[in-house]
Amino acid sequence: MAEEVSPGDKTLVAPGNKGVVRRVELTQAELVKLQYQALQQIPKEKRWPFTSGITAVGVNAGFVGLIANSMFRRVLDVTQARLLSSVPMFLIPAVTASAAWQTFVAQSMLAGNLNCPVCAQVRGASINVLAGFINPVCMAIPMAGGLARRYYTAVLPKGNNFWEFWVKTSRPIVWRMLPALLLQVAWGAALASKEFDLYLKISKHGFIVLEDGETLSKDS
Repeated sequence: MAEEVSPGDKTLVAPGNKGVVRRVELTQAELVKLQYQALQQIPKEKRWPFTSGITAVGVNAGFVGLIANSMFRRVLDVTQARLLSSVPMFLIPAVTASAAWQTFVAQSMLAGNLNCPVCAQVRGASINVLAGFINPVCMAIPMAGGLARRYYTAVLPKGNNFWEFWVKTSRPIVWRMLPALLLQVAWGAALASKEFDLYLKISKHGFIVLEDGETLSKDS
């Protein structure tokens, strides 16, 4: 019988082998690559957490950026350069959030460094809040402030009053965006949970078809 391989164990075991078991030691990068290959062999509609799910993380972050940008512009009476400010406020948070999720949640999970379901949910929620909410809100402040200064739509204080002004300005906006924050927390935890379930599936039953036709598997 094949030896048991726990999720995240950096070895592959040949399936259907009643006697000798071939063990292949893998580096972390090789394991992640093979895990992604195993994902490709799962039906497309079932592997969405690692594909369209990560895209949704970026899109959600982009929309948070647009909402924050709109609110700060409204407070500072900025009506100019609407498109000029909206494009980076969508694209930068979207790319940043997707990359952060891919690095700290998806790849970490597939590399066997995130083997606790609760830990995965907490990390997913945290990454989504940091990259998908706090980052776009913080980006909206200098964007709207710079436009307000350029087009003279609001008088921005300097010196000691600078931070006090932005804290007072940001506080009501953040409160109004509380539903978006809660949505990011819920989506991050839910997506991480779905990814973890799929990760367990490919860790226990996934297989890789090599170029020479030989099949290697993690068989529990």
